[in-house]
Amino acid sequence: MSKDTVWVSRAMMDSTLMKGFDHDNYFVDKENALDAMRRNEKGEPLPADRFPKEMYGEYRDEKVKKQPDIFNAGGFWTVSAECADVLRQFDLGQTSLYPVKILQHDRTTPVEGTYFCLNFGETKDAFVSEESPRARERGYNAWGLPYGVKDGEMAIKPDALKGVDLWMDQRVKDAFFLSDPLVKALKAAKLTRRFGLRKCRIL
Repeated sequence: MSKDTVWVSRAMMDSTLMKGFDHDNYFVDKENALDAMRRNEKGEPLPADRFPKEMYGEYRDEKVKKQPDIFNAGGFWTVSAECADVLRQFDLGQTSLYPVKILQHDRTTPVEGTYFCLNFGETKDAFVSEESPRARERGYNAWGLPYGVKDGEMAIKPDALKGVDLWMDQRVKDAFFLSDPLVKALKAAKLTRRFGLRKCRIL
């Protein structure tokens, strides 16, 4: 049954989703912006003023095209309006979507599309390392997805089935998790192509 399925995304490991952008808040306070990036990738809820209001193409001689439905914009995870619309239909808890304008390098010409910074504001403690032998150790009590991760290689406790539909695990770096109903909705909207989704094994 769908309630017995949880998904993990490898989007954070996909180098093709790392896009070159500068941000208005980076120019104002570099350390504060970098701190927000780090906190966001740990699943900490942050207010809107920690995220950029505008982003600019990094390179003068490169025209920025419409961006994917999920991507890393110079350190800030960002989603399309279509993706945001689906996410809002689910229990996000303290996870937030903050509108951001994406402009060409000239800081005036808009890039095609509407976008939102994604603040990962929820965590769960459900990953079971001893049942996930291919998971990579990433420091003390910290793990990462296996290279070329396949369905069933990340084992999690049944507790992960409860609560919010989008979260990070306290012990898993560079990955986020999604409920099955959320994934089904994203698939129905044809938005999952860049998420790199794999099924977890529920113990």
